[in-house]
Amino acid sequence: MSILPEKFLRRAHNFIEEDYDAFVESFSKPPTVSIRINPFKRDGIFTSEEKIPWSIEGRYLKERPSFTLDPLFHAGCYYVQDASSQFLEMSFLQAKKNLNKPSRILDLCAAPGGKSTHIISLMDDCDMLVSNEIVGARNTILRQNIMKWGNENVIVTQNEPSDFDRLEGFFDIVLVDAPCSGEGLFRKNLDARDEWSEENIQRCSVRQQEILKHAFSTLRPGGFLIYSTCTFEEEENDNQIKLLLDTFGFEFLNIDHNFPNISKTKLGLVFYPHLIRGEGFYISLLQKKDGDIFHVKKADEKYDSSLNNNLTRFLKNSEKYSALLKEDRLFAIPQHFQSVFNTLNKNLYIRLAGIYMGDFKGEDFIPSAALALSNQLRDDLPSKALSEKEAIDYLKGGNLNLDVSKGWSLVTFKKFKLGWIKNIGSRINNYYPKEWRIKK
Repeated sequence: MSILPEKFLRRAHNFIEEDYDAFVESFSKPPTVSIRINPFKRDGIFTSEEKIPWSIEGRYLKERPSFTLDPLFHAGCYYVQDASSQFLEMSFLQAKKNLNKPSRILDLCAAPGGKSTHIISLMDDCDMLVSNEIVGARNTILRQNIMKWGNENVIVTQNEPSDFDRLEGFFDIVLVDAPCSGEGLFRKNLDARDEWSEENIQRCSVRQQEILKHAFSTLRPGGFLIYSTCTFEEEENDNQIKLLLDTFGFEFLNIDHNFPNISKTKLGLVFYPHLIRGEGFYISLLQKKDGDIFHVKKADEKYDSSLNNNLTRFLKNSEKYSALLKEDRLFAIPQHFQSVFNTLNKNLYIRLAGIYMGDFKGEDFIPSAALALSNQLRDDLPSKALSEKEAIDYLKGGNLNLDVSKGWSLVTFKKFKLGWIKNIGSRINNYYPKEWRIKK
């Protein structure tokens, strides 16, 4: 088993004094297992598990199951997320109650999607989230998790933080869950111990400063910045906040809570694994005082009304969406954020927007897995309930022998949708995406 880095232990005396031995001992204990339920797909799941006190849908699990082999996990019914990280909810709701509706929200370093799906669960219907990740492989995972969550008020972008300078004063809330040295992950990710170094702390600190500079630019006056890391290092936590206060027009805000085991620093809150049931985490909340507001122009993107029949065929309340065709891909864009979408489309590289309906191949329309998992999918479409074994076989990409009518059908497990199959007469084709399939 990997041991804690010696230099880390020496540095730990800087932030842990009386509880040093207990702090070090906590890393030899198994990590807490916790999940967060999707409020749009919560019917009858995790009803008896202990609640995480600062997260409405958060739950502690007594043991770690095989999430990979749970069809409900693949249906987007819950997300596996550390309990400490779920404290984002407290800071987000505190910021949200001080804003006018609707709100524009940016998760600037979003992959793999835990905090984005959490924000989605807390947004009002009229709000919009931009979830950004610059690294291609990580963006793919982010989009997959966003699509499984099933909400349409999300746009996924793949841009450098500096690209958001084009949108000065655009967002009401910006979350920067910054890349960091990862000390808070030492208990659940042993590789993080081997990758840790004092040099990496300095590299991360410089990178964080650069990201926060652009976060300030794209945040509107009166808007809120939420900054978080999974490290205990002052250089990456309080020092970053102090630099923002000294350099930019920010005001530090105390996050309202009544949980005594969460430790307070000068400019934020820190979660120590020997004091709380979760991993290491830091969070701070700021409000911007100065800057310019970005005014969104009226929508001028061309939407194709001839494709609206595809929206009517699959979506509830289809009249609230407009059909947008990009190459051969069809998207349903909520009409209430068309102008915002158009502005983003001119300035950023968009990978996903609204509901990804599916692809045209010649005269055929192939509905997407994202559509199958959408919370806006009609309830009266042909469907087939699967047993647990059949569901796992489907998620592995296997062939199914089912009694279904010819054409497209949904497959479900415990009433939750998993994806599409198509009966072509001689066989049933499995349309679960190859890149999503269970490899076990």
